[in-house]
Amino acid sequence: MSWRFEELLSVMDFYMEPHISLSVASALKRHDALYVVGALEEAMELRGMRYHPIDIETSVIRTHKSITECAVFTWTNLLVVVVELDGSEHEALDLVPLVTNVVLEEHYLIVGVVVVVDIGVIPINSRGEKQRMHLRDGFLADQLDPIYVAYNM
Repeated sequence: MSWRFEELLSVMDFYMEPHISLSVASALKRHDALYVVGALEEAMELRGMRYHPIDIETSVIRTHKSITECAVFTWTNLLVVVVELDGSEHEALDLVPLVTNVVLEEHYLIVGVVVVVDIGVIPINSRGEKQRMHLRDGFLADQLDPIYVAYNM
């Protein structure tokens, strides 16, 4: 289905908040494309920029074959990356530089904390969505039982 620019703006104005439609409208005027990457409430703000967790998580999962799942969240202006390890525990230490390097190279962010956990620690709801805030609460309450934690501060 092909939309004219004016039709798309009228639909966006009906369904979205005004400040969102204006930014999307300016992007459409410049690039003639619209990419929906995730919900706005899931976006993290670091160093004055917005990042969608799924982008960072996808980069981290591609880093090593032993990383089965990943979740990211912020904690006191630090980026926390939690990875699930499907392998031996001696591999955990090897993952830290890989994770920090891929996030720095692809997203220009410095990882504050890398947490390596066993498979199944990252909570996922019945719809298959990661429960990042539950994971964050577990991290802050020291309930994750990690294999390894690296603080890169």
